[in-house]
Amino acid sequence: MCVATRFPEAIPLRTLKVKSVVKALVNFFSTFGLPKVVQTDQGSNFMSKIFAQVLQSLGVKHQKSSAYHPESQGALERFHQTLKSMMRKFCLESGKEWDEGLPLLLLAVRESVQESLGFSPAELVFGHTVRGPLLLLKENFLSDTDAPKVNVLDYVSSFRERLHKACAIARDALVAAQGKMKRKFDKKAVQRKFEVGDKVLTLLPVPGSSLQAKFSGPYTVQAKLSDTDYVIDTPERRKKCRVCHINMMKPYFAGGVSTVATVGVPGLEARYDPVNDDLVFGWAEGCARLRNSEILSDLRSHLKDLDDDVQDDVCQLIENHLDLFSDTPSCTTVLEHDIDVGGHPPIKQHAYRVNPTKRALFQTEVSYLLENGLAVPSSSAWSSPCLLVPKADKTPRFCTDFRKVNSVTKPDSYPLPRMEDCVDRVGSAKFVTKLDLLKGYWQVPLTSRAAEISAFVTPDHFLQYTVMPFGLRNAPATFQRLMNIVLGSVRKCEVYLDDIVVYSDTWSEHIETLTDVFHRLGRASLTLNLAKCDFGKAMVTYLGKQVGQGQVRPLLAKIQAILDFPAPRTRRELRRFLGMVGYYRGFCRNFAEVVAPLTSLTSVLKPFVWSSVCQSAFLAVKALLCSAPVLAAPDFARPFTLEVDASANGAGAVLLQEDQHGVDHPIGYFSKKIQCPSAKV
Repeated sequence: MCVATRFPEAIPLRTLKVKSVVKALVNFFSTFGLPKVVQTDQGSNFMSKIFAQVLQSLGVKHQKSSAYHPESQGALERFHQTLKSMMRKFCLESGKEWDEGLPLLLLAVRESVQESLGFSPAELVFGHTVRGPLLLLKENFLSDTDAPKVNVLDYVSSFRERLHKACAIARDALVAAQGKMKRKFDKKAVQRKFEVGDKVLTLLPVPGSSLQAKFSGPYTVQAKLSDTDYVIDTPERRKKCRVCHINMMKPYFAGGVSTVATVGVPGLEARYDPVNDDLVFGWAEGCARLRNSEILSDLRSHLKDLDDDVQDDVCQLIENHLDLFSDTPSCTTVLEHDIDVGGHPPIKQHAYRVNPTKRALFQTEVSYLLENGLAVPSSSAWSSPCLLVPKADKTPRFCTDFRKVNSVTKPDSYPLPRMEDCVDRVGSAKFVTKLDLLKGYWQVPLTSRAAEISAFVTPDHFLQYTVMPFGLRNAPATFQRLMNIVLGSVRKCEVYLDDIVVYSDTWSEHIETLTDVFHRLGRASLTLNLAKCDFGKAMVTYLGKQVGQGQVRPLLAKIQAILDFPAPRTRRELRRFLGMVGYYRGFCRNFAEVVAPLTSLTSVLKPFVWSSVCQSAFLAVKALLCSAPVLAAPDFARPFTLEVDASANGAGAVLLQEDQHGVDHPIGYFSKKIQCPSAKV
């Protein structure tokens, strides 16, 4: 590809040996003339003596791009991606070989106007638009048979003038495009430099696999050639020292400070701290923390916050239903989970590479699955990798990456309850009990077809689930369907996935409802996690809010996380912040109007510029949440009052209800930003 005009050329070759490459280049030079400079990567064919001799005899200077640094040939690399996608589509639609369509595809590329230049490559090389498919179509509509003829001298003169003007305009457009890209890149660019003697990690090819690379080290900086190029000492490699670009280097921090493990150097141990992944490995067995038997052995200490009478009733209830509190998840008989992928062929994926600490944990988790019959060895054609995800208590959750399976799975549209409705019904109760199922998803069996599709691979095992795992597309719908079948007809009981809440105004009614719930769970062969159950509480944490005693409050931990959130530096961080505060917008008056400067900044049509107005809105919404009132739970036996207000920027409303003393309490706030019609234009 010509750097100045972006004129591309692609030649199909049977072999990439140096003689074939040289012959193709000479044929190309014979058409367009000899260039002054040829830039290539550091492939063996371009680095050979024959290639160097040919370029020397033709008077062409050879420049080599930095190894493993495709940015040095950015335009060419981008053209490779475009051409490959075009050839792929051509082959799929026409059923022909790619080399048959290559000339036509190149014709289309050469006549396309480049955004950075403002002209097509053909216009800059030949001085006129090539007669391609689009021009041919134009000629059919607009005949130019009667156009006046021009003599040769006038044509050459006008041709030269057009070519000079086109080159000048293209040069200006290219400078403007490059400046725009540079400004966009510089916003996130971090100035780095190294000194002689510094320890660094360097991105180098994996020995024995030239197509893979990873950061290895630590290595020592031997010399500094320029601001971007350094000589690195690599004693255990075949090349004892090499020149590396700064983008291929990272600083090395000893003592476990760096989150990158040192690899590739014999005799050095990899340093890995699980805290860097938000994981805590303080327990010996994968699921040993979920032992109901330990709590049952000293049940009254677990219920010490309750009154003596209430404590006696709860203990009696639990002792009458000990089958609900085993140490391992049971398997329900109500339904099975199925995975419908239609006629899609099996999807096979390899296991993710993990460090030794996580690998040992994988083995522990797999042993737990095998011992309890939750998984069995597999010979399925399907295969999905596994990973570890931290829970709220920082303990790891064993999950399987089913993203590719989910993309071909037929969706189940069974609805989940609205969280606002669940909170409203629970909030007015005086007694609230929250129940949690033990590994809820693992209590749902799989059909034989689903079990085969659920096959998963770790670095040491290939198994398939017998129960519904985390991460499947329709798992929430199946589990909600199960809970609605089991508990859907129970009054004063709300179920959102594996969170079961029983609420009432009197204790006698409460214990009666709990007894009914326990009977139904026992008949469905379900198991509860006693460590996460709360009995007879005045207020409980439910769906991210504190509810009970007629009140609804935001969680202090969530509010503190919002207060500690730093000022966003990117549009993605801003969206994350708005998602956090938006969950509690029902507690805030005129929320939409306060955050209007922030929501406007999320648009990709506007540049991300954090102004003083945005900073003021950022601090204002934090202050708004700190002073957010406690909402009253609605009483549907009493009337409501709706107050509304509007301004040029937004509309707001508050739903109020009068208590028995005649005092109005807010039930919830609503606000919406008004979109200006002129802004849409």
